Amino acid sequence: MTTLPQSSYKTTTWKGGVTRQIFISPADGDLSARQFDVRISSAIIDDVQSDFSDFSGFTRYILPLEGEITLIKDGRHVTLSHNALYEFEGDEKVSSENTQGAVDFNIIVRHGISVEVGIMEDAAFTDNRRTIVFALEDCIVEGEALSKHDTALLDEPFSLKGKAVIARFME
Repeated sequence: MTTLPQSSYKTTTWKGGVTRQIFISPADGDLSARQFDVRISSAIIDDVQSDFSDFSGFTRYILPLEGEITLIKDGRHVTLSHNALYEFEGDEKVSSENTQGAVDFNIIVRHGISVEVGIMEDAAFTDNRRTIVFALEDCIVEGEALSKHDTALLDEPFSLKGKAVIARFME
C-alpha cells in the first residue's frame, strides 16, 4: 500500500480556482493534452459560477466535499449529493453554481477503461485489483491510519474502516 497525504498532491491553478491532482494514469499522463486514462483530483472553486471543460471521449464523476454544488445541464439544475458521485459524459455542456470556496472531488475516465467508482464504508476487498481509496473522513485502511482527504493506492486485498471514495480498476 502506498499512502499519499494531501500535502503531496500536485497543485495548479485554473480559471475558477485551484486544483489538486491526486492520481493520474499513466503516471506521465498529460491533462491538457488529454493524454491519460484516469485522473483523480479535487478542486477548490473560487468562482460561484463556472463552466466545465470539454473532455470528449471521457466519463466524469463529481462529488462535493465542502459547500454546495449545483450542475446546470440541458437547462436542468442538479444539486449534487455529498453521499453519491454524480456521473456525466465529458462532452456534455455543463456549468455549475456553487458556494464560494466549495471543494469538489473528480474522477475522469477515458472511454474503454473500466473503473468501478463509489462511496464505501466499513468494507473488505478480497481481490488484487488496483484500488484507489480517497478518505472522506479519518479512516483505517488495512490497519494503517489515513487522514481525511488523503489517498491510499493498493494492489492487494484490504479492509476499510470508515468512509471513502473507492475507484477500482477492472482486470
